[in-house]
Amino acid sequence: MKSVSIIIPTKNGGMLFEEVLQGIRGQRFEGEVELIAVDSGSTDGTVKKAGEYGARVLEIPPGEFNHGLTRNYGIENSKGDFIVLMTQDAVPADESWLKNLVDTFDNDERIAGVYARQIPRDDADVLTKRNLNGWLTGRNAYSVQEIKDRESLEKMPPMEKYLTCVFDNVCSAVRRKAWEKVPFKHNDFGEDIEWAKRALQTGWKIAYQPKAAVVHSHNRSVAYEYRRTYMCHRKLYELFNLRTVPSRADLLRNMFFGSISDLRYVFKNERSVTGKLGLSMKIPLLVSASVLAQYRGAKDEKLSTGVKKKGV
Repeated sequence: MKSVSIIIPTKNGGMLFEEVLQGIRGQRFEGEVELIAVDSGSTDGTVKKAGEYGARVLEIPPGEFNHGLTRNYGIENSKGDFIVLMTQDAVPADESWLKNLVDTFDNDERIAGVYARQIPRDDADVLTKRNLNGWLTGRNAYSVQEIKDRESLEKMPPMEKYLTCVFDNVCSAVRRKAWEKVPFKHNDFGEDIEWAKRALQTGWKIAYQPKAAVVHSHNRSVAYEYRRTYMCHRKLYELFNLRTVPSRADLLRNMFFGSISDLRYVFKNERSVTGKLGLSMKIPLLVSASVLAQYRGAKDEKLSTGVKKKGV
């Protein structure tokens, strides 16, 4: 019988967090399940709500939260042979989510981690749905990532390195034996993909399991999109030397053609006139923010300048 520890970093999870808890409670899973919330200063009743659903709550000061070390802290205080890591807004899509996620480890003893499919929320706009469904966490096919050796990864082009190491802690599971050898490190952002890179380099495999799905998406503000994309592309340059917008000429070109492409997509696929108008006004700002953040994030990481963006 499998033993599983579900660990969720929390802070002011709100009503959506209760949906997550309800989804966990409704799982059909024949095994031991331990639920742990690592809370960093909630003031909205999140701690109480977690306790009502049987979670053990570990509280830390807000200033001590770190994407890598906070997850380590939760794992260190858990007992399951398999650790499920998820965010406070990733809602299990069905009653078999947990079983499908954890049973994937039976396929190969060298699988260190498994990441789940992400399904956009019903209220997601057409661009958010397109982007999420078109990314690696939106695929319908099971896959396994592995490398022959450390040198083979280093010889890959930057984008291929990135795609080889994709892993996502929005919803993932980690084999405890693998984590003991490859724990998370201090990371302000991208702890999941950095962990996957090191796991692959030490001979482990990473699996993607679409049969394990969570409902998760955001309609982000322009400011948040910039901050998150900036941090993402600092990390991608640090890990893979990846620059998706390497020059100022690319910056202007991508802003222009990206906006045109998104506007065409919205007018073709958005049925609501109000939705078309709203997105049409937002698209130039969103695209510009995203492209500029890709350019500046990689450039600042290369030059070791800039500062961490708050609120990501």
